[in-house]
Amino acid sequence: MNVPDSWNAGYMEEKFSVPDPWKYFSSPYEQKKYQRQLDVIKDRHPNPQRILEIGSAEGAHTRLLADNFPSAKITAVEISVQAASRARENLRPFLERVEIVNADILDWTPRIEDASLDICLWSESVYYLGARLPLDRTYALLREVVAKLQAGGLFVMANAVDLPEDIPEASVTQRPLIDCYYHLLSCLASPAEKAVYVEEKQGRIYEYQIWAFLR
Repeated sequence: MNVPDSWNAGYMEEKFSVPDPWKYFSSPYEQKKYQRQLDVIKDRHPNPQRILEIGSAEGAHTRLLADNFPSAKITAVEISVQAASRARENLRPFLERVEIVNADILDWTPRIEDASLDICLWSESVYYLGARLPLDRTYALLREVVAKLQAGGLFVMANAVDLPEDIPEASVTQRPLIDCYYHLLSCLASPAEKAVYVEEKQGRIYEYQIWAFLR
């Protein structure tokens, strides 16, 4: 297995050298995962006005957010130039209220006003940052992101757990690491939901967890 030395923009550009490398638009597995996150938001904060999506890729989940929350202004942050460019095309009908930001969330977070968001959605990319940062800096970043939520705001996250060893992300999705992110977030906001799913994608079985925290 070839494990990248750094999980930075260069790695993401390589992944997005082909469109939709993780089949976010076409996989029933991915679509079900997105719907479950949407259901959590609808159940706990059904009429959000400001949403931040971290790691928006080519906009598959962003488009569902825009469809399901028609009064929300959405900021979608994506580190890959290619993915952000495709997201703008995929979200062309929504660009009056969806902002696609090509940036590293490490650099972009300070530009967001504190206590300004109803929802933060961070799906399956925290482990890339966790691999780049020492633990204290990871915690500081999570604290900084949570601070952008209004009182009663909702932080929703999906994460793969223990990916198969032949997948490069196996090293950054090991269960103790994912458990650590959950514990760090639990120190910053009130746990509201933790659901575990084990499902098939393209002939293989994967586990993922969906979390929700209330500020």
